[in-house]
Amino acid sequence: MLFARARSASTIAIDHLYVHPQNEHRLSVHDPTSLNSNHLLIQQRASGSRTDIMSTDDETRSSSQQEPRRNGYRRKSRPESIRRRKSEERESRRKIEKSHTCELHREPSTKQSSVSNYNNQRREISRSHSEHGGDRAGSNKVNKSINRFSNFVKSGMEAYVIGESKMTTPASETHEIVNLNGIIQWKPIQKYYHCIVDKPKKESKLKGLKSFIAYSLTSNLTNIQVSRRYKHFDWLHEQLSAKYVLIPIPPLPEKQVAGRYEEDLIDHRKHILQLWVNKICRHPVLSQSEVWLHFISCTDEKDWKSGKRRAEKDEYVGGSFLNCITAPAQNLEQSSVDHQVERFQKSVKTSEEAMRTMQERMLIFQKAFAGPVKQNWQKMGGAFKTLQQSFEIDDTITSRKLTDALAHNASEYFEIGQLFDAHTKNDMEPVLENLYSYKGTVQNVPDILHVHKQAIQKFRESEGRLSAAEADKMRQRIDTLSYAVIAEIQHQTQEKVEEMNTTMGTYLKKQAAFYQDVAQRMSNLASKYE
Repeated sequence: MLFARARSASTIAIDHLYVHPQNEHRLSVHDPTSLNSNHLLIQQRASGSRTDIMSTDDETRSSSQQEPRRNGYRRKSRPESIRRRKSEERESRRKIEKSHTCELHREPSTKQSSVSNYNNQRREISRSHSEHGGDRAGSNKVNKSINRFSNFVKSGMEAYVIGESKMTTPASETHEIVNLNGIIQWKPIQKYYHCIVDKPKKESKLKGLKSFIAYSLTSNLTNIQVSRRYKHFDWLHEQLSAKYVLIPIPPLPEKQVAGRYEEDLIDHRKHILQLWVNKICRHPVLSQSEVWLHFISCTDEKDWKSGKRRAEKDEYVGGSFLNCITAPAQNLEQSSVDHQVERFQKSVKTSEEAMRTMQERMLIFQKAFAGPVKQNWQKMGGAFKTLQQSFEIDDTITSRKLTDALAHNASEYFEIGQLFDAHTKNDMEPVLENLYSYKGTVQNVPDILHVHKQAIQKFRESEGRLSAAEADKMRQRIDTLSYAVIAEIQHQTQEKVEEMNTTMGTYLKKQAAFYQDVAQRMSNLASKYE
């Protein structure tokens, strides 16, 4: 009831107001044009309505029924002015709504944008299908993987396989895969070279606030000596891993903060870095890598930073690197490829387990030789020393000869104990380092083979939806990928055989020399008692 009275009061008050023609800024009860307009606005506000939902007929009818009185007589209706005013009001509302809509679209939310983009894409696909229905069998795009965080996607291999890797600059390096006597392999290195990691030196910068170990790196390819820190090797490892996704990059020595300036740790790290450099120099692709050649030859600080930026902006990384490879034109049989990949996968798994067993046994030997074996030999030398002292009391001609032999025996046993300790470092440590390098290299093989498997699966899923020409192009890209995988399998298999031959042959030669030294010492001791 109160609400109705309030609305009625508002209507009555407005019914007696209008704007004077002389003073448009003042309100009066004598202007019929403003009378109707204000009356309608107040009615809408009082009823709680936000928009004008009344039709033109209703508004005209309402205005004619509620004609106010002026000076005792009813004023004449003006239908033309009412229609013109209503038309202006509708135009004004349309402008306001249009500006409001523009403001909303100027700052859309992320969710609204994604939904809009998705709808636009769906409309484009539908439009394309309707316009090119006759060519639909060859115009469908390959579906992309849903998991955008998989190595297959992140490495750019998916983009290469489906033909979406577009290069804007020419490749700075090219590599070739050849078929020699039925063996698919990387084109052999024309000129082998080697690098020497040496002269670890403690250096500092910022006036001694920061210190580090720098290693000299000298190559007989350029005969240039460069100084590189561990962080430089780490950066290079990252660049090689990102660019050559089908090549397992050897591991660097573990970054250790505690005791990093101790001589043994520095020497151990130098040996691991030497193994790492040797593997790079022997690889047909990595040895010719632009970033690697820059690493071993650049001495100018400005050129060094420029080369780093160039490597970090390289387009031919990941799957795009396959654009740098020239493979044989002959198509590969997928069954043969699958057989070689499966056999290599089993070989890697069994070799890794065998290497781990060998590493565990070698560590036990190493600890035993450096601990109990060394101690027992030296304790035995102490026993000979005690025996020698007991015969010194006799002080006869025959006892003096015996005491001299016993004293020499005690000294030799102590030295032999030291030899066992040194044997663990000189002979066993290189074997452990090679096992570490091999294990760290093959740890990347499962990921590489999984990427190859996903590429084959992508081709099989898409082949039926592509035209003959598009399917043939995709098949060529898959063959290039398979050629690269088989060539790398061949290299890794050959490397494993050569490394194991060298490692075990060197170890057993050192073992023989060590025990021959011990045997010679024992023979010399025996002659003292004759």
